[in-house]
Amino acid sequence: MSNKEPGNFSLQVARRAVKIVIFIGMFATLLTMINIYVLLNQITATAQINKQMRVLETKIAELKK
Repeated sequence: MSNKEPGNFSLQVARRAVKIVIFIGMFATLLTMINIYVLLNQITATAQINKQMRVLETKIAELKK
């Protein structure tokens, strides 16, 4: 064995570990973006439902008069 092989092996393992960390980071970022998108859609839907309820309540109040 030469002295370069253990260092080369360590370097390969370190590079592979960095690639794995970068991949996991990108995957986590993607999941976070999907989560934010879903939450924004839920907020928008809730706001639209609330607006529609106010309109309907106003119409009911007008019909009662």
